[in-house]
Formats: sequence, structure tokens, C-alpha cells
Amino acid sequence: MIKIIRGKFKNINIRVSEKGDVIVKAPKYASTEAIMAFIDQKKRWLERQYAKAKETQYLKSKYDFEKYCYINLKPYPCENKKYLFYLNAFKQEVVPFVELLSKQHKLYFNLLKLTQSKRIWGSLDSNKTIRLNWKIIILPKELIIYIIVHELCHIKEFNHSKAFWQQVEKILPNYKALKMQLASYSFILTADVLK
Repeated sequence: MIKIIRGKFKNINIRVSEKGDVIVKAPKYASTEAIMAFIDQKKRWLERQYAKAKETQYLKSKYDFEKYCYINLKPYPCENKKYLFYLNAFKQEVVPFVELLSKQHKLYFNLLKLTQSKRIWGSLDSNKTIRLNWKIIILPKELIIYIIVHELCHIKEFNHSKAFWQQVEKILPNYKALKMQLASYSFILTADVLK
């Protein structure tokens, strides 16, 4: 479905919703022909975004956060004290990975902290403090490793330059596929997994 919203916009913008709907925001004066031509120009991009939305919907359907807690995609019956369950799993599974990868690749950090961000999986600050979203424990192991490696590589390259991605690629030659795969799981960031 294509939804066109006209308003006080300077340019025509387009996005695909999580449900796979195409949402176009256009200036009031933009003609229907101009909007349709813009949509046609973005056809290949829209196909990729639509495929991502379908993948996300499929992944979402596999989770029942009311009944289960998930560790590396595996469901565990979990009714009470869910946060403690996730926290213990994080300490047992994620923290050793961070320490191991740090030593293996000589990318030393000062502190590891948990975050509950609804936007990002992790970050690194100028004090070499790594912040990881506790929800990463829900993800497949290869994506947890990708997130950790991503943040550790910022120790050498504090940006997203070509040199940074080369550093990531040295450790994870398939990082591009992992990055794309991670995008399909972004719904977990905003999901109420503790309900």
C-alpha cells in the first residue's frame, strides 16, 4: 500500500513501514505525477526495504515475550524476574565474549556498562567505556559478536570511516552480511521483552 502525505515538506521523502507500507511525504504543491516519478526512481531501493520489512515481520512472529525469555534466539519459560534472568545470562554469555575478543585483538577498553537504549545496540565513549544494550543477549551469537567487535574497533577508529570498516573486516570478513542481518532484529530494541 502506498500512503501519500502532503504537508509543509521541502522535498519528497519516502520510507517503508515495518508492515511493508510505502509512506511518501511530499510538499503540498508537488503533483501526483512528480510523486509517482519519484517512487518509480526509488523502485529498486523500495524492493530492498520491502524485503527487509517482510524479514522483520517474519522474525517478530517467532517471539512471544509474554510467555518466554530468549537467549541467543532460544526460548526459555520465564514468568517472573525476567530482567534478572536476562542480566544473569548477559553476565555469563556476553561479558566473557567482550573480554576474550578484547584480548584476542588487543583492543583494550576500560569499563563495560549496560544500557537500555531503544535506539542502539552499543556505543564506545572517549574514556574507552563500552556500553552494550542488555537486549543483545536475545540475538543470535554471531550478531552479539558483531556488535562487540564493532564497539571494540572504535577503540582504534573513533568514527565510521573506511579505516574503521577495514578494522572490522579484519576480524569479521562477513561483517556486511551481519550488519544487514542485525537490521532485521532492530524491533527488539523497542519491544517490551519484560512484559
